[in-house]
Formats: sequence, structure tokens, C-alpha cells
Amino acid sequence: MHVIRNMRPMAALLGLAMAIIWGDSAAAQDRVRVASTTKEIVDNLALYVAIERGFFKDEKLTVEISHFAGGGEVVRAIASGSMDIGMVATTAAIIAAGRGEPLKIISAWTAPAYGILFIVPVDSPLKTIKDLAGKKAGITRPGSVTHTGLLAALQAHGLQGKVEIVPVGGPGDSWAALKAGRVQASWHSAPDVYNLVNRNEARIFLQLSEYLKEYQQGSLVALDGYLAKNGDTVKRFLRASIKAAAFIQENPAEAAKIGAKHMDSPEQAMRDTLAAMPKDFFKLGAPEQKHFAGSLAEAIATGSLKEPPAYDKVVDQRFLP
Repeated sequence: MHVIRNMRPMAALLGLAMAIIWGDSAAAQDRVRVASTTKEIVDNLALYVAIERGFFKDEKLTVEISHFAGGGEVVRAIASGSMDIGMVATTAAIIAAGRGEPLKIISAWTAPAYGILFIVPVDSPLKTIKDLAGKKAGITRPGSVTHTGLLAALQAHGLQGKVEIVPVGGPGDSWAALKAGRVQASWHSAPDVYNLVNRNEARIFLQLSEYLKEYQQGSLVALDGYLAKNGDTVKRFLRASIKAAAFIQENPAEAAKIGAKHMDSPEQAMRDTLAAMPKDFFKLGAPEQKHFAGSLAEAIATGSLKEPPAYDKVVDQRFLP
């Protein structure tokens, strides 16, 4: 009896421990670690809206966003398992899948190209893209939309191989590299780019939207292993994101306030960004074939693909609401 009496408190403690473990496990299943590109780009707005308006909370999700310097780094974070879902340049996702990474596009995110620009200092002698010949241009990272979009622009003007492309990181680092003369033109993003222009510090040199007409700019991606274990979580994440996209379309003034808060940008710059944004820029669902084809063409143009992956090999539609 003595042994039995001693085991009862042990059993109770064991039961409590198991309850704690199972409770933590349940909470972890509702936690989604999202890898995104640079904090300040407008592509992130739907994530911020879903948090601020409680759309993720309504789906019983706790979403934690981490920002990276470009699409290539987002893919690496997902591939390593340190992050669960990534908002990434579609070209970077295609390149990763083409290299054999077990990564899938679970939804389109933004299309076509918008909000990514290249700038020069206001007193730069560069006037047109032809003036870039023999010069250096800054991108975030290889495989990012800044990279593939710049390649498209250079190809359109016969400048392939005539411009040195330099990875410089996020918008702040890009602007610093430009001011220091490390590059003569470099990428930037809406809404912050308008602050530089309004302060008469920079000029917009080219807009990638002029060269990427049919293009899947951003997509949501995840690893096969994560999808196999967390299908319901992914569905709830996509439902909340779709609500956020609709909110931006229907309530641009409120969305501008949310964007200004999260991007540390003047509200007017956010309003200008949304006013110029293509209708349905946030376009969740299966990527349109023509947009996917545009991103695939740009992925091929980077020279990073030995064999282009087929649409159905990259896109997984099972979790779309």
C-alpha cells in the first residue's frame, strides 16, 4: 500500500505534465511563423491588415512575422524549417523548386509587378536606362523580384551583361549604397520611395511594372513536410489573408493607416501608394497561368534553372478555401 500511495502523487504529477505538454502542442499548432521580404514593401500590407483587423485571431492563429532582405533569403528560411510560410518573390520560389527543394506555392499573393522601383540621386547624370551601361545597379539578393525585374529591363534595352548587378539588401541599405557611390542606381519600394522623392533627394529611374506586365510578383510558399502536418492551419491562414486582401480593396483609407503604422511611413505616402495600386493587386488563389508563365520566364533569365518546373509541380492548390 505504501508503494501505491507514493505512486498516486507521481501519477498526478505525470498527468499534469502531460496536460501541459499537450496544451503547449495545441498552442504551437496555432502558431504560424511567417517569413517575408523587407518590412517596408507594400506587398506586406495584407499581413499587417490581417493582424490589425483580427482576421488571424478570428481563425485562432498567432502569426509571427520575420523580415528578410530578399526572396532568396525567405526561401532559405523556409527550406531550413526555421519559418513555416513565406511571402516570397515567385521567381525565387520557382528557382528553388526547379533546384529540387520540396517547396510549394500554396497561393498567389500579388500580381502583376507593382511598387518596386529603381532610383538615382536627384543630381545623378543618369537620365535613361541606356545610361546604365558600364555602371552598377543594386538589387536585394539574387533570385528576388528586384533581380529578375532588372534583368527584364536590361534585356528590353539590349543591356544584358553591360551592367554590374550588386546585391545591397533592403531599402535602407540600398539607399546607403547609392549615396556612398557603391552603385549608380538601386532599387527601392513604395511607399518609402515617395518620401525620398518628395524631399528632393532621389529621382525615380525606372519602374519594374513597365517591364513585367504578366507577372506573379509574390506568392505564399511552404515545404511539403509542413503542409502534410499542418493542412488545417494553412487553410485558416489563407482564409484570413483573403479577408485582408478584400479589406484593402474596400477600405483603402483605413488600410493606408495600418500600412503607415507598420511601415513607419507617412500616411499620405501610403495613400498615394494605394491610389496607384492596380485593382486586385493582392490576388489570393491559384496563380493565373499567364502570370506564372511570366515569372517562370524571368526565373529562366537568371540562368539559375537547369530544367524549368511545370506549374503543377510547383503549385499546390489543396489548401485554398
